[in-house]
Amino acid sequence: MSWSRRSENALNTKTAIETSFRFANLLAAMLTALFAASLLSGQVKKPLTSDDLIQMKKAGFDDQTVINAMAANGVSMDTSVQSLIKVKSAGVSDQVIRAALSTAAPTRPNVAEQEKGLPDEIGAYASLKDSLTALPVEIVNFKTAGVLGAAFTYGLKKAKFQGTVNGSKSSIQVTNPVTLVLRCSDGTAPTEYQLVPLDQKRDSREFTEAKFGAIGASGGVNKSAIPMKFEKIGRNTYKATLSDLRDGEYGILAPGALASANGASSGKLYTFGLIE
Repeated sequence: MSWSRRSENALNTKTAIETSFRFANLLAAMLTALFAASLLSGQVKKPLTSDDLIQMKKAGFDDQTVINAMAANGVSMDTSVQSLIKVKSAGVSDQVIRAALSTAAPTRPNVAEQEKGLPDEIGAYASLKDSLTALPVEIVNFKTAGVLGAAFTYGLKKAKFQGTVNGSKSSIQVTNPVTLVLRCSDGTAPTEYQLVPLDQKRDSREFTEAKFGAIGASGGVNKSAIPMKFEKIGRNTYKATLSDLRDGEYGILAPGALASANGASSGKLYTFGLIE
């Protein structure tokens, strides 16, 4: 075989190999795209709530991105005056609030539920004297504690996230048995709320959300949370009765209020106290 013939064969072989590689890369890219699309299509859209708008504002999203997120996922939010004031006070722009109001599906009071005495506004309630009373909404601030101790012991002593609420006592005090009612937003389950005992201080109430050290995080709200067994009593409305709570202060941590290791954050806590 002549040298030119061998060169031609070698060139053809190289071209074939390069073509095969390009085809393999293209096929891999197509499969990856299809896989990602299948994952996205399988995700359940969860309507944005007032807390979501506040969290996105704190995270630095611009107005148009928030509006696009509402358009893609829908909105299910409390449109009461108190709720809108809270959203506005958190720095959410009028443009976003108007878009949220226009995107949110209108909610009409359910006459049958009103006759039953069930709440028509999202929130947590306690049964007092055979009627439901809205639990006060308090801001819980999260902070990291014990970081220096964890550093000096190379992580053997764990640092922790602490949630703190101002004041030593809730304005609502109940007695056993405690009946709690949750009115959830569309797409939110009652199991996303967590009942946590609060340690009373002189001018605050605290709980530990999570601990972390050399071997990673452990514990957390789920560990200290008090189990609640709910029964559905109306649209997005659930009831739990607890008969063995100890005297003290408690808080119901709203969904999306968990702190993260990225820095200080705040959330919403429905509070009450238990007395004899």
